[in-house]
This record gives sequence, structure tokens and C-alpha cells, in this order.
Amino acid sequence: MDDTNTIIIGAGLAGLTLARHLADQGISVIVLEKSRSPGGRLATRRSDHGNFDHGGQYLTSRTPEFTSLVNHLAQAGELAVWRPRGKDSARPWWVGLPGMSAVGKALTEGLQVHLGTTVTRIGKQQNKYLVEVETAGGVAESFRAARVVTAIPAPQALKLLHPLDSAFAPLAAVKMAPCWSAMLAFETRLDDVPDLIRGQPGDCLSLIVRNSSKPQRRGETFVLHAGPEWSDARLDEDHQTVAAELLVAMRAATGLGADLPKPVHFDLHRWLHALAQTQLGAPFIGNADGTLFACGDWCIAARAEAAHQSGLALGQHILAL
Repeated sequence: MDDTNTIIIGAGLAGLTLARHLADQGISVIVLEKSRSPGGRLATRRSDHGNFDHGGQYLTSRTPEFTSLVNHLAQAGELAVWRPRGKDSARPWWVGLPGMSAVGKALTEGLQVHLGTTVTRIGKQQNKYLVEVETAGGVAESFRAARVVTAIPAPQALKLLHPLDSAFAPLAAVKMAPCWSAMLAFETRLDDVPDLIRGQPGDCLSLIVRNSSKPQRRGETFVLHAGPEWSDARLDEDHQTVAAELLVAMRAATGLGADLPKPVHFDLHRWLHALAQTQLGAPFIGNADGTLFACGDWCIAARAEAAHQSGLALGQHILAL
């Protein structure tokens, strides 16, 4: 059994920001992540036809702290500016190199991160918390700490924390929408299609992105994000039906219709908690004695920078306890 000061559940941007801030001040931290790679929704999937950023598409910075991180990662060669045809914002758009997953990987350097580790239960053992997990290989393990933080979607945090302390009841009011994400590759370039197309509220597709227009990408690859209402209505639909409907929607949105060629690669991913539609309204939430906390983008706003803000604010709070 591993003992530490703080266990952080979730290696997305909020969890890694918090872990870095605490570790840099000498606090012993263990990060537990159920996925095979860090970064959360800043994710990249590989294929023989090119790679796909099937979660967050780019980063923007508004706060000095996040701007400093972006500049640091850019200087280290982990980020570059993306200027897609169809860009609809004056703010710089930053993307990971060679994929968005590079951000999470860069932030884990020097941290103790256990990947492929799913937390099944948090209990109390004397004056500490016992975090029970199952590894990707099906092995049951446990970790012990004086403090536990969940940096995962609010519905998941509610299930783990509310049985321990009613202070986390407000998490039930946070609403997160799902998103079906499709990854397509074509043999020939679709010259008449912009690099970025946004849908309207209520549309099947909220976003079409030529992933291969980003720096250090190859092939002719696209990522489609279905709208939140459409995704929610088809949450448990089979992949074949969802894929067929998204392809029809792409034909319409691009204006190519029947001229859209058959993709040589088509993959799907269902993000159950993709978009924070109703936020907590505070940078983090915790119990009275400062031993349990939850943080994430859903605390503040539906963008990656909000996850960084939340993790940083909680780190500053913990150090001040």
C-alpha cells in the first residue's frame, strides 16, 4: 500500500495542474488515472491514416497563469499556433505537437502517475482515506492519503465523494452533456471543404475540423463533434447507426452531398461528460476539514483554461491551509 499526503483522482488538465502546483511546493502527490494516457479530453487517437484529436481541438488563453503555461509549452516545442481556414476568432489557437495529448504528457513529467487505474471506492481508515482501485490488468490495489481530490467529471465525483460527506451534494446541480466524436480519413483531399465548420444549436453536428490542417499532422483527416442535444438523444445508440447519421450530416454540412467520397477510415468515441452546461459557480468544492475536494472545468466554464484555473485555485487553497 502506497502512502502519500494527497491523492488526486484524474489526470486531466485540472488534476495535473493541481498535482504540479503541490509537488513543486514539496507536497507528496499520487495521481490515479483510469485511461491509458494522461490529458483527459485533450486526447489523441492514432491510426494508420493519421492521428485524430477527438476531444478538445485547441487551447486559448485569457488568464496570465494559463498564458504563462502556454508560452512555456510552446517554447518547449509541445504547442504551436493553428490557423485553420474558417477560423472564427481573433484569439490565437494553440494545438499540441504532434497531437493534443502532448499537453498531458508534458505536465506529468516528474509526477507519480498511475495510468490504467480505476478508483472503485474511497473509505476511511483511522485518520486517513483509503482509496481502492483496480488496474487495467484486473489487480486490486489500495492507496492511503490524508487528503483526496477528485479531478473528474462532476457526476463521477458525486458518486465517490457524497457518500463520505454531504458537503458535495451541490455537485448534483452540475450538468454535463455528452458528445459523439467521429474520426474520418479520406484518400484524396477535399479541396472545397474549409478546415473548420461550426453547426448551429440543435444541429446534428456542432463542429467539423480538418485535423490534418494542424501542424505536424499528416493525411486527410477530419474530426466531427455531434451536438449535445443530438448526442444525448442517441447516448445508447449502436455505433453503426450513429456513424451512418454523422456521415449524412457531414455530406449536408460540407455541401458535397453524394460527392463526399467514402472514408478509408471511420472510428467513433463517445464522451459521456464532454461539455459543462451548468457550472458549479465556484473554482472548487471541499469539505469542512479540508481533506476532500473536487475540481474541474465544470466548476467555472466549458473550456480547457477553466480546468487549469480550477486546479490552480485549489492548489493555492490547499497550500494556505
